[in-house]
Amino acid sequence: MNAMMRTDNRVSRDGFLQVFNHLPVADLLHRAESATDVDVVRSLARPVRTLEDFAVLISDAANRTLENLCLQSMQLTQQRFGQVIRLFAPLYLSNECINNCRYCGFSRDNPILRLTLNVDEVVQEGRMLHDQGFRNILLVSGEHPKFVSNGYMEECIRKLRAFIPSISLEIGPMETQDYMPLVSAGSEGLVVYQETYDRTVYQEMHTSGPKKRL
Repeated sequence: MNAMMRTDNRVSRDGFLQVFNHLPVADLLHRAESATDVDVVRSLARPVRTLEDFAVLISDAANRTLENLCLQSMQLTQQRFGQVIRLFAPLYLSNECINNCRYCGFSRDNPILRLTLNVDEVVQEGRMLHDQGFRNILLVSGEHPKFVSNGYMEECIRKLRAFIPSISLEIGPMETQDYMPLVSAGSEGLVVYQETYDRTVYQEMHTSGPKKRL
């Protein structure tokens, strides 16, 4: 992703999807398949790397410099995050979902009991995690619009924020403006998973619901 951010500086303006749709994926795959030892050395030596360098550094040729790659990776990690491990605990709010995804236990048509905690139950779970020493909580739910359309998520965050200093979210993706009330309520982090960038596989895995149309 770092390399993508540096290619033409469009990501922040146009959004990830627009930039992704214009990536020369076939060319990058060819670059990875044809990379040589010399290419790897050159890419490693560059202070600022491009997507082409990224393709080179995940090639078979780069396997022969794995120790150097690991060293540079460690240096970058320490430079950006320091020598810190931040533990979090997931707090599952609900398994209700409007999508059907073949790999997911929350999938809409799975014949399971559906449960959504009320706000008091969420606070109770949060206090239990706090008593165990957790100060960073990830709120997890299936993808259902009711969690954000009726103020439920905002209230959960606001109540937890009174005693949990760091709250992150793993919920259905939304537009930027829809996240703003959740940030105002006290959330500071977001987790979004992209299961695959292969469009054919994506369509096969997501059989119905809004997620299929992404």
